[in-house]
Amino acid sequence: MVSPSAAYARETEYRFDIPAGPVRASLEKISQTSGISIGWPGDLPSFRVPALRGSMSISQAVGKLLAGSGWQARRAGWSAFRIEREPVSRRASSHPSSPPPPARTATAVQPPAQDIIVTGHKRQQRLNDVPMSISVVPLTQGTSDGLAMGSREVTYEVDGLTLTNLGPGRNRQFIRGVADSAFNGPSQSTVAVQLDEARITFDAPDPDLRLVDMERIEVLKGPQGPLYGSGALGGIYHMVTRKPDLSAPAGEIRAIGEAVDHGDLGWGGEVTFNLPVVTDRLGLRGVAYSVRAGGWIDNIGRNRNANGTATDGLRLALRWQPAPEWTLDVAGALQDINSKDSQYVMAPEETARTNVRIPEPTDNDFKSLSATLQGPVGALKLLATSSYVNHEVSYTLDSTDSSADFGLSGASRFDSDSKYTIINHELRLTPAASSLWLIGVSYLHAHSHTIGTIETATDRLTVEALDRYTTEFSVFGEGTIPLFDRLSATAGARLFRSIAEDETSEQHGLSSDRVTKTILSPSLSLAWTPNRQTLVYLRYARALRPGGLAPADQPGARRFEADHLSTIDLGLRYAAADRFTANASLFYTDWYHIQSDYLLANGLISTRNAGHGRILGIEGSLEWKPAKGLQVTFGATYTDALLLSTENKIAIDDRRLPVVPDLTARLAVRYGFGVGPWKADIGMQANYVGKARLTFDPDLDRQMGNYLPVSASATIARDRLRLSVRLDNLFDIQGDTFAFGNQFSIMNSQQYTPLRPRTLTLSIARSW
Repeated sequence: MVSPSAAYARETEYRFDIPAGPVRASLEKISQTSGISIGWPGDLPSFRVPALRGSMSISQAVGKLLAGSGWQARRAGWSAFRIEREPVSRRASSHPSSPPPPARTATAVQPPAQDIIVTGHKRQQRLNDVPMSISVVPLTQGTSDGLAMGSREVTYEVDGLTLTNLGPGRNRQFIRGVADSAFNGPSQSTVAVQLDEARITFDAPDPDLRLVDMERIEVLKGPQGPLYGSGALGGIYHMVTRKPDLSAPAGEIRAIGEAVDHGDLGWGGEVTFNLPVVTDRLGLRGVAYSVRAGGWIDNIGRNRNANGTATDGLRLALRWQPAPEWTLDVAGALQDINSKDSQYVMAPEETARTNVRIPEPTDNDFKSLSATLQGPVGALKLLATSSYVNHEVSYTLDSTDSSADFGLSGASRFDSDSKYTIINHELRLTPAASSLWLIGVSYLHAHSHTIGTIETATDRLTVEALDRYTTEFSVFGEGTIPLFDRLSATAGARLFRSIAEDETSEQHGLSSDRVTKTILSPSLSLAWTPNRQTLVYLRYARALRPGGLAPADQPGARRFEADHLSTIDLGLRYAAADRFTANASLFYTDWYHIQSDYLLANGLISTRNAGHGRILGIEGSLEWKPAKGLQVTFGATYTDALLLSTENKIAIDDRRLPVVPDLTARLAVRYGFGVGPWKADIGMQANYVGKARLTFDPDLDRQMGNYLPVSASATIARDRLRLSVRLDNLFDIQGDTFAFGNQFSIMNSQQYTPLRPRTLTLSIARSW
């Protein structure tokens, strides 16, 4: 029996893209997409049904699947269908290709908006059934400007999501003010990045995967310790890829051209293909892309447009259905980001000129491999997944200003090389007929290896070396139970054993440490549905990061302790048919022993416990469709994030937590219309980013933010051809996105990371 959590009957149309396969699997996908319960008495025979694609009602969809099978669907209530045998007389007279007539439906009920299915909570759920703050960015093919996004563009669509701007491949993500530092040091990330079922970051910077052939991005806000373990204090950034279609070949090719005001030209191309190898059994899907982003910062006396970036990537996914209702997905991803030079300047008015003495390139190489097996085991659904990640990040900086601190003289260059690996295995069980609960076990092993060297014309010195091993064994679960009419409770917990081992070497010698902790991360939420359009929820959750060793400005190394964070979130989600949706949330966070990467006097980065902080915030968004083809979207987040007390109780003047702006807001207007045989879509969007500070350190209390970029886009499509244009930073405004570029010279000079100038991007795509 297929039975998602509470839903209401509707005869609105849904868009389905379900490959041919076992009838039970296809009915389950219809149920998950629509929120309608579909059940049958006893065991439904196993037979294959055709692919289902297009927009249609539930009655039509189920009717098409069951046509000529001897089975029919009857409405069993406002929110359910029942599959049963056709009468003998009807079976004898029906034509195999004629679908049964749709069940009679009530027309007096106003249908709600089409449901969004999310999987960030490790099972398929309707968004309106999840009692927590989640933002979903759909990435359906042919939408908006038709251009692939990266994590930078996603921040413009998700309230509360912030990204630093140190440079491609070196940025860090933060959610709702849970920001510990602007620097990339040894501390674990506060946001965990997921690619489908694979966790792809632990303490590495954002890999910034190009979002080609992705289905959606889900951003889970608030601590996610109960389902994701250590880290994830701020939340989860979850990328969901498109899976192979086993029934029909398809593909797309796209050419991209770019022109940057005051800068260089850029170009790129993307290819996507889907190939059924054995129809309805085995299929392959792939993506390949190569993009060259034009530089726009001139290095005085050295070269023009120095900061160009090359991004090359490949993803392959294999899907195998060895038996009805069983699926094996194997996927691999490669991406290489190479930036020729840094992107900071020394004066705010010189937004396209700098005087860095040597090139400061960055290289970010990402590789991942994963396998996921899922299918029914009796009345349960099993999911087993394993993944491996290899992520290498290297960069070069001019360290001349700090040469003397390391006993060197003259010009010097700092090279940092970091390698991050993650091995993750997980096994989960959920009811085959619902998503009301799950239980699971997992094993995670993360290894980080960093080497930092300083080199002059005559000397080469290793100034830091850090190896960190983290192993976690976990059992976890979450379940929902009804309390009263329209009120339910969801409780979750994760019990895990964390083993952290560190080895660090510096000029002063070698230190090592091993810490073992048993940790319980709980969550509890209440959900009230006063009517079919409204969900009100109250959620409490807790997460933790283990401590470790870090280089320090004293002989040997010192420990930084574990930090832990708790959040209470009161939220409202409302959806009125297909015309209006709204979300609002009020949240309070308590954060103890904040781990914070900070800058040493010699320019190296270490980690310490900064103190006790609290975050109070409010967030809201709405989407309104006042007329056919017209859509207006608005969102805003305000956070009051303060350090209540330092770890050593020292008074400080500015107690704001770093990096995250106090206020962000976005406003977008889109309009879709027809021009003869063409379909057109135009839009404009403005994003305000408020003021923020760089770091806790009063000597480095640089300000940034307070800018308002505007973008415009247009797409025109006919049949399988699509032309797109986008203009970013329409008015070519100036603004400091990040007050930091070089850790060795920032003590001696102001630094600014300006907004990218006005950029025109064109693309032409052809699908088949």
